Amino acid sequence: MSITSTSTLADVLAQYNDNLDWDGDSAKASLALAAVRWLLINRPAKMIISDKETNFTALEEEKKRLEEYVSACGPAAKKAVTFTRGQMRL
Repeated sequence: MSITSTSTLADVLAQYNDNLDWDGDSAKASLALAAVRWLLINRPAKMIISDKETNFTALEEEKKRLEEYVSACGPAAKKAVTFTRGQMRL
């Protein structure tokens, strides 16, 4: 799912929850990062749903970890990798 300007909080939370196990998977990390960014931009000061309180400052650290991972292992990082052809000497 791609987050757009018409995405709802439920859509974004679903995308984030579906990609909680992003470690080791750059595609999931990118989806989780998009959800975290949306949540941080569109966040209220505090959110309480069904007696569960969400503190959005914790998402800042998650965003940093995701950005570092995606920049190191995401599609753009993979394009930067080059290989050299070698020849074995006998």
